[in-house]
Amino acid sequence: MSGTVKPTRSGRKSPVQIRFEILEFLFYNIGPHSKSSLWRHATQLSYDDFQKYLDYFRGKKFIEESEEGIRLSTEGRNVYLKLREILPSIL
Repeated sequence: MSGTVKPTRSGRKSPVQIRFEILEFLFYNIGPHSKSSLWRHATQLSYDDFQKYLDYFRGKKFIEESEEGIRLSTEGRNVYLKLREILPSIL
């Protein structure tokens, strides 16, 4: 992972940072991934909190899900690339 987005001063990650890290994991680790594998490797969240982020990604159509697992959609890939370009300039 590139580590482009830094934790806040309190050491806690913002929702934007967490979303970016999940997108980044899916971008560099082309799936499919099971939910539990994605949860263990892309985050340090509780499983319930992780589910909320997956729901967000589903709603935005950033991920595709099939019987094989979860992977980044074309829209998710495009959003990740835009964030990777923009975030360093504002942090």
